Amino acid sequence: MSSFPLRIPDDLKAEATRLAEMTGVSLNQYVATALASRVGAQVEAERYFAARGARAVPGRAKEILARSGVGNQPRDDDRVA
Repeated sequence: MSSFPLRIPDDLKAEATRLAEMTGVSLNQYVATALASRVGAQVEAERYFAARGARAVPGRAKEILARSGVGNQPRDDDRVA
């Protein structure tokens, strides 16, 4: 395990300390858990979008957009003034 100095605003530290006390853990454990949660969510989002991108069919979106609205005039409330 490694350590590093962390500078955070006083009010954020106070809130984190309060929440850590409420949950019965140390401030260090609270911050480590919160950080792990955030990093995990970011990694999962990156994996999800990479997988979605890998399934994409290049040019398919352009085909769909080219067909949209063909033969239909814009609605009156959808015109550029």
